[in-house]
Amino acid sequence: MLTGDLVKVVAVWILMHIELSKKLFDDQTSFCTDTRFLDRRKWRVILREYPTLIVGFSHANRNPVQIKMICENWDDLPPSITVLDGEGNVMSQQQFPKGHGVFNGSSHPKTQQPFICAPGSLEYHQHSSHINDVWENYKTKSGYDLGGILTRIWNAWKLTT
Repeated sequence: MLTGDLVKVVAVWILMHIELSKKLFDDQTSFCTDTRFLDRRKWRVILREYPTLIVGFSHANRNPVQIKMICENWDDLPPSITVLDGEGNVMSQQQFPKGHGVFNGSSHPKTQQPFICAPGSLEYHQHSSHINDVWENYKTKSGYDLGGILTRIWNAWKLTT
C-alpha cells in the first residue's frame, strides 16, 4: 500500500508543479497583451502558450528575428532559447547576429546550434564554460523573470550587426 500511496503523492506533486510553472509563465508573460508596450519595442507576439513563448523583434537597420523560449519547469530551470529568423526558421551560424557576446555563433555542445550565451538561458547554464554559474544564483534577482530575460536579449540584439 505504501508504494501506491507514494505514487499518488508524487503524481499530485508533479501536477501541482506543472500548474505553478504555468501560473508563473502566464503572470510573467502578461506583457504580451499590452499593445502599447509591444508597439514601443516593435515586438510581435507570435505564440504565447505554455510552455512556449515566441516573440519577434524588428528594428531599423536590423534583420528581424524571433526569440523562442521553451519554459518547461519554469522557474526551476531557465528557458531553453532558440534564435529564429524573421520567418521562424532556426538561424544558421552564418545568419546569426554578430557583434555582441550574448549571441554566440558557435555550435552549442548539446544543441549543435548557435545559442544565447547569457545568464537566464538554459544553454548558457549547461555550457561547460559556465557550469559553475548556476541558475539558482539568478532566478530570484530582478530582471531574470521571462520578460526581463527577453529584454536583455532584445537590448543585445539591437547592438548586433
